[in-house]
Amino acid sequence: MPTGFELAMAGYKYAGTPYSEMDCQAFIEKCLSDVGIHENLPGSNAWYRRMDWTGTPEECTKRFGEIPKGAFLFILANDGQEPAKYRGDGKGNANHIGIYTGAGKGAMHSSSSRGGVYDSEFHGKTIPNGGWNRVGLWHRIDYGIDIMPPDEDTGGDESMGTAVVHADSGNTVNMRESPRTTGALVMRVPVGSVVDVITHGDDWCRVSYNGSSGFMMTKFLQAAEASEDLMLISRTELEDIYHRLGGLLGL
Repeated sequence: MPTGFELAMAGYKYAGTPYSEMDCQAFIEKCLSDVGIHENLPGSNAWYRRMDWTGTPEECTKRFGEIPKGAFLFILANDGQEPAKYRGDGKGNANHIGIYTGAGKGAMHSSSSRGGVYDSEFHGKTIPNGGWNRVGLWHRIDYGIDIMPPDEDTGGDESMGTAVVHADSGNTVNMRESPRTTGALVMRVPVGSVVDVITHGDDWCRVSYNGSSGFMMTKFLQAAEASEDLMLISRTELEDIYHRLGGLLGL
């Protein structure tokens, strides 16, 4: 897993790249690609909603003791200008994204007003009037801290294993932003999919699937090993049926 420091350093080599060649979205994707993470999201609003923790710079410092290098920085507005699919979720319009470097002026990003990739002022505090006012932390970056919010603790143990999604009815199972049935929907995961289990609890598990992370009810997850055993039994039974039919039909 890449470290926050590695992500922070990745941005510097693009300093001066024209905005026409690399907007803020492309800058983030390029920096992530350089540290081994290949993911494309449709804009800064999508990235803001992908974060595992978000808060003001002051909240980040209070919660974690610092703003870690490699943290994502956002300019968040409550102007109702976010894409239609995000309206109503109460998270506002994250209209710009950058990376906290902890060096230089503090924030690397691609700015249309500056004409390209630029190191802008950020001292770990909210910059009012359209400046950086939100920090985002993502589980795919190692910041050297536990970014699981206290109110989203599953009450379980760490587990880096895998599980198969299953259900007695329906074709998908909901992945939610928080471990509660009222949590915002992240995505619907098809039954039979294999997910990475980050934290395992009695009622909820924190999981990752196709680059998205969230919470799924434990009852809908089956250990991958157990699933493979069931598949073996099914194949054995199928072969037995095949041979029985073959005998009856004289094959």
